[in-house]
Amino acid sequence: MMNSPDPRDTWKTSTRSSVGPKPEYSRESIVAAALHIADTEGLNAVSIRRVATEIGSGAASLYRYLKSREELVELMIDSVSGEYVLETSQASAHEQLLDLALQARRIMHRHRWLAPLLLTNPSMGPNALAYLNFALGALKPLKSSGSSKLQTVAMLTAITSAFVQNELATQTPSGQPLPHAEERLRYLVDEAHSGKYPEMLAVLKNLGPEESNAESFRRVIITYLNGAGVHAQP
Repeated sequence: MMNSPDPRDTWKTSTRSSVGPKPEYSRESIVAAALHIADTEGLNAVSIRRVATEIGSGAASLYRYLKSREELVELMIDSVSGEYVLETSQASAHEQLLDLALQARRIMHRHRWLAPLLLTNPSMGPNALAYLNFALGALKPLKSSGSSKLQTVAMLTAITSAFVQNELATQTPSGQPLPHAEERLRYLVDEAHSGKYPEMLAVLKNLGPEESNAESFRRVIITYLNGAGVHAQP
């Protein structure tokens, strides 16, 4: 598990001194380069040295802007958190949180490295806090405690992250099933018909129409919101 940087260092400290030569780069350009690497090669390819090469700099130069790779990843997470469209709406809490979850799934698909980090390294940057503030604003009409509302938002992220991780684990970047996923499914079906797992066989025989991943995700989120007391308006 990656250690989260102290948010006071990351977000409260100026990126450079007001004296001295004008900086050659900015945090924004460094993060943009890191995002390009992560999106095309995976998060493991991101390092201070690799990003420095990407922007044509020496690794030592980047430490004027960043303390560590962990801090860079924190900045990356917050940067993609800025992709949410947070517009004032008269829609219900149910509709607004469902929309946030649908947006989150799309963002996690664009940035395939993101989903697991949201469970272990939630950002405390301005974009992430804007998202949290918006979600809590949507929940304002509900008569529940502050801790309950925070938990509702946190669980919405956790469920979305888990769903997307499961999707991506069985798909190529183009959305095609991985060969091992099909093999695992065939094995499951064969075992169900072996007679050792009658309940599993009964369920497989009664699956009904196949849902798309998008339909399944929508159903999962609606079920969660209803269970959390965030109901759709009649």
